[in-house]
Formats: sequence, C-alpha cells, structure tokens
Amino acid sequence: MSDLLTERDGHVLRLSINREEKRNALSAGVMRGMLDAVTAASSDEGVRVIVVSSVGERIFCAGADLAVMASDATGLEQHEGRGLLARLVLAMRQCPVPVVARVQGMCLAGGIGLATGCDVVLARESAAFGMPEVDRGLWPFMVSALLARHISPKHAMDRMLAGDRFDARTAYEMGLVSRVFADDSFDAEVEAYVARLAAAAPVAVRLGKAAWVTATETESLAVALEAMQAQLSLLTTTKDAAEGITAFFEKRPPQWSGR
Repeated sequence: MSDLLTERDGHVLRLSINREEKRNALSAGVMRGMLDAVTAASSDEGVRVIVVSSVGERIFCAGADLAVMASDATGLEQHEGRGLLARLVLAMRQCPVPVVARVQGMCLAGGIGLATGCDVVLARESAAFGMPEVDRGLWPFMVSALLARHISPKHAMDRMLAGDRFDARTAYEMGLVSRVFADDSFDAEVEAYVARLAAAAPVAVRLGKAAWVTATETESLAVALEAMQAQLSLLTTTKDAAEGITAFFEKRPPQWSGR
C-alpha cells in the first residue's frame, strides 16, 4: 500500500500520510507525492481545499525519517532530501487554494514544519506538539524558518531549546494552531470547517490567499498594500463578485461560478 493516500472528494483533495508503523515520519516518497499532488491541484480549478492528514489516531507526524538519516545515503543525497520539505512548504504557500492541516495526534519536529507550512492548522484537543531535535544532537533548522513567521522569538527559542512537548491549547495560544476542537467532536468539526471553505467563493479565496501570502512575506508595508490593492481591483471585475453582491441584495444563497 502507498505511503501517501490521496482522495478526491468533490472540491476537496485529501492527502494522508500512511506510515503509522513509522510514526507517520516524512520519507522522500511521501514528500514527493505531496509535492506532486499540491502542484497538480494548483492548476485544477475543481480543487478548492487541500487537507493534509495522516492515518491513525496517535501520531500526525513525527518529523523526518531518522532511519534514512542513519542510512548509507550520501551527505548530498540527504541534503537534497531535506530540500523536499522546503519545496513542499513553498508549493503549499504558493498553491492558490487553502491547505488545511488536520492534526489528530502528536506533531513533532518536521511534523510541525509540515503543519505550519499549511494555511490553517486544526488540532484535536489531546494532540501534542514538540521539537525534540536538541535531545538527539540535532536542531530544527528548517522548522525554525517557519516558526519565525508564526510565533514570537522568545516562544520559538524556548521550545527549540527545551525540546519538551506541549498541548494543543498551548500551541493555539502561541499561534501555531488555528483552532482546537474537542476529541469527541474533532472529525465532525473538521469536516464542517472544510465544507465551509469548499463552499466559499473560489475566486475571492484564490486572490485573497495570493495577496495575503505576498503581504505577510514581504518586509515592506508599501509592497504589501500594493499587492492587496491589485488583487482587490481584480476581484471586483469577476462574475463571482457581482453574484455575491446581487445575492446579498436578493437575500438568496450565491451561486459561485469560479469566474
């Protein structure tokens, strides 16, 4: 069976790591599969949401496959393999549709990198997070680049130095997690959330995400505002924008065309 399960459910593309016996660790094959799927979805107007999840209840992702790091692969091969995570994160950020992480269990090391590379992180209340690399003589270099864009420097350094685990509520308070749902309602809450995103105006979401990524990844406020202005002007010329306004005044649900 494949290490990465892909399923198309209407407008939703689901990508699920299927390596439960390996703690859903990130192998090169899994990351290549995700990268290919996200890249293909970026040019598929039928996809409106991507959900990143994993098999099992206990572990979302334990990070990089340490067995590979201890293998006979050359240093260059291992270096290039680590580059796959960077390429995947960039692909998710550049993908025009929302990418949602469904974190049902432990999310460790590179797993945090995978989750924070997504646009939204939904976590089960009993989920746990941690960056234990320092306890293995390593350091979360790749993850730290993402942490700097999500949480305060003091929180980030504390967690990287301590290497201890923290719960979903703490992750939420730090800014790593978007929403936390109770264990017994987690699946239903995630599905309702994803369905709402899939039903949203597709053009508005695509243009909005592109502008948001540009604005949050530039140091210049002027550049950020210019990007927002350009996308707003473009959006107001679309059929969906006209439909949304018309439906509002006619007191009826909008019928999105994606145009």
